Amino acid sequence: MNEAENNTLVPEQINNTNEVLDRAKIEELMVLLKRSPEIAEWLTDMTSIKAKKLYVKAKHKQKVAQINSNNKYRNGYWCTHIYVNGKRKAVQKPTEDKLYEYLFNFYQEQDDKTKTFDEAFDRFIEGKRDRGRSELTLKEYRRYHKLLPQSIKNKDIALISEDELRKWFVKDFLTRKPKKEAMKKMLQQLKAVFTFGIRKGYCFSNPALNILAEDYYKFCDLSMRSNEQRSFSNEEIEKLRDYCLNDRKNPHAAMMLVAMETGMRLGELAALKKTDVDDDYIWVHRQQVVVFDDERCRNRQIRDLEYTKNEKSNPKGGRLIPITENCRTALRIASEIPGESEYVFHHPNGKPIVKDSYEYYLRRRCKTLGIPISHNHAFRVAFNARLIEAGVDCNERCLVLGHSMQTNERHYSFSDRRKVDDVKNKLNRLKTA
Repeated sequence: MNEAENNTLVPEQINNTNEVLDRAKIEELMVLLKRSPEIAEWLTDMTSIKAKKLYVKAKHKQKVAQINSNNKYRNGYWCTHIYVNGKRKAVQKPTEDKLYEYLFNFYQEQDDKTKTFDEAFDRFIEGKRDRGRSELTLKEYRRYHKLLPQSIKNKDIALISEDELRKWFVKDFLTRKPKKEAMKKMLQQLKAVFTFGIRKGYCFSNPALNILAEDYYKFCDLSMRSNEQRSFSNEEIEKLRDYCLNDRKNPHAAMMLVAMETGMRLGELAALKKTDVDDDYIWVHRQQVVVFDDERCRNRQIRDLEYTKNEKSNPKGGRLIPITENCRTALRIASEIPGESEYVFHHPNGKPIVKDSYEYYLRRRCKTLGIPISHNHAFRVAFNARLIEAGVDCNERCLVLGHSMQTNERHYSFSDRRKVDDVKNKLNRLKTA
């Protein structure tokens, strides 16, 4: 709703409204009720209970119901519950109107308090946690939030201007020469917090909305790692393979051997079960994740999710990876690991390998062998390069690796020195001929 609509809104219009409003319209109306002194004064009138109910319904998500009880002192009462300082509190009143009057006063008292950007951000984080976001994700939100100056974090969110945000963004944040993706994440987070604030009635505009990432790419660190810096070379893979074959009783070594033959993601390897492997294919359809109970990342828990990274929003039943002879050898080594377990890679006591411990093993082995790269993703990039050399087209590579064609072309198929050397050799042969 714009200012003109706000000026024409009168109590009679609301009292005479019989249509059922959806949640979004109620939220908009609630913001207008807060902004208009005339309506706020009118709301204090006990005869305006209909408008108060409308206000409460925009804020109160819990069920409101009438008690049907054998207790004659409580039978017919209206009840619901609220949260005070994070604790659930039951509320009972003799009539529906009295219950809504109580709820109206409760939420008015909350709304009367102005919210700083810091406080709005805390509420934003609480909402993310309620919707199941992991503590590691919330930690990332907080990391970006810490980059904001106290002058913005301590200010009433409704009073922060676009000029103030843009000044900090240009003169402080961009001087850090962030990567392009980091800059985009910072802007996305700012916009998300202000959008949340508008929805909750803490502010009425989004001052970050017109600060566009594409206007500032030239101030970012646009350097990119070469393909050699992102992928193991054939010689490095052979060194790692020889090491793992000599350490074949270690389940981490078996895990690495399968990684170099399949290009599977770290979490996919850790969650692989014996029932996912048959004579010809590996069925990849789950991933292992590490979650924490609190913002300090304590009380670590290991879980298996029944979808892969690329199928989080749209599960399609996973993908199949063909088993080559080298892969079959690696899986046979894994099957010889002592102990009984449903997992392919496990400790002697049957517990699955945690992906963090495998990553640590890989990092130490790379350091020992003098290999500068030390992350599992380098196997994935190298496997894609082998598929290209084998003449596998882009569609088929995406089918095996489990990502989109755009991702393959952007992140996995950069030209590197080896390809350029091939071109040079072909040109030299042409010259001599």
